[in-house]
Amino acid sequence: MRRILCIWLPNWPLQRLIVARPELKRRAVALYEQRRGLKIVAASRRALERGIVPGMPVAEASGVHLEEYQPAADRAALEELAGWCEPFSPIIGLDDADPPESLLLDITGLASLLGDEPSHAEQVARAFSRRGFFVRLAIADTIGAAWAAARHANPLWIVPTTETSKALSGLPAEALRLPVGTTEELAELGIQQIGQLLALPRPTLTSRFGTELALRLNQATGIAPEQIAAFRAIPEIIAQRLLEYPVDRRDTIDVIVSQLTAQAATALAKREQGVLRLECQLDCEGAEPLRFSVGLFQASAHSQHLRELMQTRLERLTLPGPVVAVRLSVVLAARLQSRQRDLFGDEHDHRRQLALLVDRLSSRLEPGGVVRSVPVADAQPEYAYRYEPLAGSKPPRAKSSPGLRHRPLLVEPRPMPLEVLSVVPEGPPIQFRWQGTDHRVLRSWGPERIQTGWWRGNYIRRDYYRVATTEGNRFWIFRRHGDWFLHGVFD
Repeated sequence: MRRILCIWLPNWPLQRLIVARPELKRRAVALYEQRRGLKIVAASRRALERGIVPGMPVAEASGVHLEEYQPAADRAALEELAGWCEPFSPIIGLDDADPPESLLLDITGLASLLGDEPSHAEQVARAFSRRGFFVRLAIADTIGAAWAAARHANPLWIVPTTETSKALSGLPAEALRLPVGTTEELAELGIQQIGQLLALPRPTLTSRFGTELALRLNQATGIAPEQIAAFRAIPEIIAQRLLEYPVDRRDTIDVIVSQLTAQAATALAKREQGVLRLECQLDCEGAEPLRFSVGLFQASAHSQHLRELMQTRLERLTLPGPVVAVRLSVVLAARLQSRQRDLFGDEHDHRRQLALLVDRLSSRLEPGGVVRSVPVADAQPEYAYRYEPLAGSKPPRAKSSPGLRHRPLLVEPRPMPLEVLSVVPEGPPIQFRWQGTDHRVLRSWGPERIQTGWWRGNYIRRDYYRVATTEGNRFWIFRRHGDWFLHGVFD
């Protein structure tokens, strides 16, 4: 019988933040999100005691430390935890909630290796506790039952095999992973527990609530199959070597990694594919596996280039013990680009040289050391971008944003003071002096008010104008408290 272990990390965004920044542990902390009109999305226990609750406007949340909600960072940290849990299960996934807060482990047949299921679960709980995380665990025959029990039952609940329906009967209806609208509709009809739903015919539920309610009920009870979606993408190619004797000589390990790299490159070349991200795992005697990855700016199947990148990372590693196995995985691959070379001034060769440079720098400086800037939706120009690694990922798709054309691509690191002449104090500029030259304004657009709240730190309130001068130049300037500044120049 299949057995699923669900690890729920309550209030995961705040748990992640506090573990990463222990100085916030004894403070009242809340997370806010701009997308929802600057509202609180999560609050710590101390913040809840002060009346700060999710959904409250940020302007009313006084006396707490505020941090911006970062769902992408939360998911990345949860995936990192999933990788850390691999000694407890070969199949690990994140739940399908939005955003996810649980890890799902397939522990079928594994409990006997660690004594029994309670011992297995207790070892997992102790491991998370040592890292500073609070978890609730449940083991059941299905993903839905384990997920429900972890959230709505004891901190550690093991549902006996074949007793899934009985265990679910006393749990609330929202434990079925249903949309909020469906649970509210059930409550209006007086249906509070799963047991009440189990007593109703499935066709009746489908005709009244649609297919999702019946599907979730069937998944939780095991009638409908549901698989764990592994968090780690299935590698395109795997090359591994199991060593007969443990090896601690660095030159020997370098040779093994080089041979596996050449093997992976050959397999990729046959598919007309190249590596974008290559991951190496060294199983060390008496220690946890050591993992590192190499990212590429442009897909490549050139074995010599890949070996150089891998050796650059290897020489910086400290081995915790002799190596007993080496595993190389092509985590991300893409089709190789083939172009005919130009007779004079081959531009493709210049791009290839740039890609080689980015690869070497990323390997030497870690993947996050070479980044690209990506525009994000934020009113304040200083925060309207984020950095993403340039190597090891597929290039982002170009997205057009209507607001970007009203802003210069490049802005000054610090706004530059201007001498501006305007008809009235609060009116648009008609002339300004910059770099020793007077510029007469032919046309202006604005003002565009940009301001921030007290939670951002320094209060910002600016009135921006796009101005075109008689010389044909365009500038981005703003007024603040009667003073004028230049913030950017349009191409």
